[in-house]
This record gives sequence, structure tokens and C-alpha cells, in this order.
Amino acid sequence: MEKQQNWSTELYKGMDVHVTVLQKEDAAHKWDYTVRISEEGVDASAQSELIAASGDDADYSSPNEALAAGFAKGYAMVNQIKQ
Repeated sequence: MEKQQNWSTELYKGMDVHVTVLQKEDAAHKWDYTVRISEEGVDASAQSELIAASGDDADYSSPNEALAAGFAKGYAMVNQIKQ
């Protein structure tokens, strides 16, 4: 069964940055994130994202840490698109 993803969204430079955090299956109390960038107003679960990225190699000890890292990554991705 697939886990339901809860997305947090912030508008940044005219684009929506969507981040979800997931607990790693191989390690208790370790978290990671997924980022999707879309045009403003597009649902995070839509397959029409402009760019998407899985987390990084870091292990975050809380969902809030992973969420903050995900938004930082998302903002950097938008900055690359908007150059």
C-alpha cells in the first residue's frame, strides 16, 4: 500500500515549492524529503511539475528539519530556473 503524502507549499518568486517529508524505511527516527516545483496554483500531486528532486544524502532527525531542508533545496531550484 502506498503511503499518503502530505505536501507543504510555499510561493517563491512566482512559483509553488511543494515539499513532503517521509520517514526512511531503513532507519528509525531518520527523515528525508521530496521537492516539486510547479507553476503557481498547480496541485503538488499533479504530474505536471516543472522539476522534482528527491532528498539528499543527509539524515534528518525530525520532520521539521527535513521540511526546512526541503524548502531550502526548493528555493535553490527555483533560483536556477529563474536565472
